[in-house]
Amino acid sequence: MSAPDRIIHRNRVAFLKHFFTSQFVGFLAVGGSAALLNWSARILLGLWLGFSAAIMAAYAISMAFAFCLNSLFVFRHSARPRRKQARDFILINLAFFPLVWAASIGLDHALRYLGMRHATEAVAHAGAIGLPMMATFLLYKFFAFKEGEYGRPTTL
Repeated sequence: MSAPDRIIHRNRVAFLKHFFTSQFVGFLAVGGSAALLNWSARILLGLWLGFSAAIMAAYAISMAFAFCLNSLFVFRHSARPRRKQARDFILINLAFFPLVWAASIGLDHALRYLGMRHATEAVAHAGAIGLPMMATFLLYKFFAFKEGEYGRPTTL
């Protein structure tokens, strides 16, 4: 193996190690709970709001829920002030909102075009919610809830 290949391999292994941790498992549990809340809230809000508006409102509700649980259980060792954590968490989620919104609308149209007649909005929204998962974990870990230099816990 050449030197550049060894460097690439070492970087891939280092990158993947972030996903094989108890922290990532906790993130998946919190994210799954927030996704379920998002999906359920969108269905409930859809009784009064249009599909697009219900997606926006449900996203905001689940984002608040996800922040609370992530800061309390997943990234609890962060020394950053809660205000800065919240600011960065919101910015990260707002950056991904257009992807979730557009994917929900696009998947709904695609499912209808393909002949699906029932529950297209529910299926489309469920699929779109999971799209930013891997990227948001890394952004939360290294920016919003940064624990110390390069994501390592600070020592006292």
